[in-house]
Amino acid sequence: MNAVAYYSNTDESRLIAEYFSNELGFPLINIEKSGTLSYQSLVLVFPVHCQNIPEAVKKFLNKITVENLTAIATYGKMCHGNVLYEIQKKHGKTIVAAAYVPTKHSYIEYDSRFSDYEKLASIVNKVKNPTPVKLPSLYKNPLANIFPKWRSWLGLKIKRGANCDGCNTCKEVCSSSAIDYGITNQSCIRCLKCVNTCPKKALTVKMSLALNLYLKKKKLNKLIFYL
Repeated sequence: MNAVAYYSNTDESRLIAEYFSNELGFPLINIEKSGTLSYQSLVLVFPVHCQNIPEAVKKFLNKITVENLTAIATYGKMCHGNVLYEIQKKHGKTIVAAAYVPTKHSYIEYDSRFSDYEKLASIVNKVKNPTPVKLPSLYKNPLANIFPKWRSWLGLKIKRGANCDGCNTCKEVCSSSAIDYGITNQSCIRCLKCVNTCPKKALTVKMSLALNLYLKKKKLNKLIFYL
């Protein structure tokens, strides 16, 4: 089976996955709902979380077999870390194409989405004519693997407002089982899917001074290919 699979909490990765699905004619699947375990060609699109591979993506990679994998990591114009190399090295997958794609940062309201889809055409062509590529090891902050959820919790708080009507949509959309009636628990990865989908806009975020300063750093906005 061929497919384009995605993991997306704020739709950024899903939109890019839709492009590949349309161009390749491959079915589009959400990895959290996929029952298929074996693929001939698979394009996997996912966001970088604190310079790491999201846990849901690690679980998906551990349970599937794939002959030709194309890995697309989206990142919020800050540091993308070394996730593509880690997929190749730690998960033992044959990667035929890969890319880091800059897109809207989850915490920056007026940041721009990725729109240069024509630049992804070379990846489409490589998927159609696959040959293995060797990925380089890139810089990753030494602190990236040290309690990433704890650091995220310190930097950003999700607060429930008085206008919450108890619909619990936040719990329904949360892929980490990290929120119930607007109250988060220790499993929260601060993806803000709950905030963005709350029908009453009852969830708000408060960022620390350190996080605010970090987000004001010069953005990378660099599209990197491995073909």
